[in-house]
Amino acid sequence: MIHQQRISLEILNFIDRNDNFLISAHINADGDAIASVIAVHILLEKLGKRSLMVLHDQKVDTRFNYLKYYDRIHTVNRAAEFSIESAIILDVPGVKRLGDVAALLPDRKKIVKIDHHPPEDDFADLNMVDEEASSTTQLIYEIVDLAKIEVDTEMAKAIYTGIVYDTGRFSFSNTSARDMYIGGKMIELGISPADINNRIFFENSFHALRTIGRGLANLESYFDGRVNIIYLDYQEMNNGYQAEIEELANYSVAVRGGEVGLFIRETKPGFHKVSFRSKSAIDVNQIAKVFDGGGHTRAAGCRIEGTKEEVFERVLAELSKWFKMA
Repeated sequence: MIHQQRISLEILNFIDRNDNFLISAHINADGDAIASVIAVHILLEKLGKRSLMVLHDQKVDTRFNYLKYYDRIHTVNRAAEFSIESAIILDVPGVKRLGDVAALLPDRKKIVKIDHHPPEDDFADLNMVDEEASSTTQLIYEIVDLAKIEVDTEMAKAIYTGIVYDTGRFSFSNTSARDMYIGGKMIELGISPADINNRIFFENSFHALRTIGRGLANLESYFDGRVNIIYLDYQEMNNGYQAEIEELANYSVAVRGGEVGLFIRETKPGFHKVSFRSKSAIDVNQIAKVFDGGGHTRAAGCRIEGTKEEVFERVLAELSKWFKMA
C-alpha cells in the first residue's frame, strides 16, 4: 500500500507539471477500460487540466452511455484537432493493445500507464501496475483518494462501473475487501448499484438473447468435461450486438466439473476471437500468450486466424500440454 501511495503521488505530480493529456485504453474497450478513461477525464477536469479521450474502436459499447462524457470519447481521426503533450494510458499491458492510438503517443517521458495486467512491454516512464488489483478503475480511485478530490456522483458512477464490471458483480475470484469498501463508498455518494448492474449485465436486445441461446446450444465438451467451448460463426456474429453476448465467456466455465471455458467467435470470415476463462490451476494468460494474446490468470483472450476446425485443434493442443503438467 505504501508503494501504491508513492506511485499515486508521483502521478499527481506528473499531472500537475503537464497538460493537454491524451487518455486512452485497449482496443475493444470493455467496462473497466471505458470507465477508467472517463474517470481520469473527470479527475483531470477537476484539476483544471485539458484532456482528450481517444479509443481505437469505431464504436464504443453503448451499454456504458449512461456515464458522463461517454459522448466525448473520440476516434483517432479527431485527435488532430487537439495538441497532445502528455498521455495517461489505462488498462493496457502493451503498446500494441492500443491499436491506432499508439501512433499518437508522445515521448515516453510524458506517458503514465495505469494497469492491472501483467506487463508486455515498457512504453511509459511512470507505471502504476498492480496485478493484484481487480481493475484499473480501482487503482484510479486510489489516486483520486490521495488527491483529496471531491468524488461527485458522475465520477462515482464511473469508478463503481469499472470495478463491478471487472469483478463480475463482485463475484469473481479477483474481488477483494478493498473493492467492497470502494463500492460501498460510491453507494454512499448516491449511485444506484441496481441501475448500473441492470444496464451492464441484464439489459440485452431480443436478438442478442437469442444469439446467447444459440451459443449455449453449441456448447461442446473436451477432456472428460474439463474443457467446455462455446462457438459462434460469422453469420451468427455479424449482427452488431457483439458486446451484448460477451457473457458467454463466463457461461463457458460455469459447467459443473469444468476447469477451463472458451468462447470462440468468428468476427470476420476466417478470423476468430477467443476468450479463455479458468477456475482451476490452469493459467489461461499463458495459453493466450502462445497466440499473441494475454490477460489474467483466470481470464484472457487472443485472436487466431483459421477455420473453426483449425482454431479448435490449435487451442486444444495447447490446453492438453497444461493438463499434462497439472
